[in-house]
Amino acid sequence: RAERSTVMSLQVTDVSVTSADITGLKKFTMYKVSVRAANKVITGSLEGPASNFVQIQTSQDVPLAPVSLSIAAVDDTSLHVTWLPPLAPNGIVQFYQVF
Repeated sequence: RAERSTVMSLQVTDVSVTSADITGLKKFTMYKVSVRAANKVITGSLEGPASNFVQIQTSQDVPLAPVSLSIAAVDDTSLHVTWLPPLAPNGIVQFYQVF
């Protein structure tokens, strides 16, 4: 399944500031970030070339609950339990705990 790209843009108008926080990102998602400088002129802005993209992944977090839980009796002393993975695993699921 192909991931959709969303383009976000921040404008830092105080040129003495050389950092910015990008917020509201999705958990455990890969992002590419680039920066460019621009000179404002009367008719608009003159944008310089963008820096190389840097790729980074946001951190993992706890997964949502597994879905479609189903239980069936195998015999009088056993149960068969099935489920589907969480809709938002927010990382790499390492194990399931059945209790």
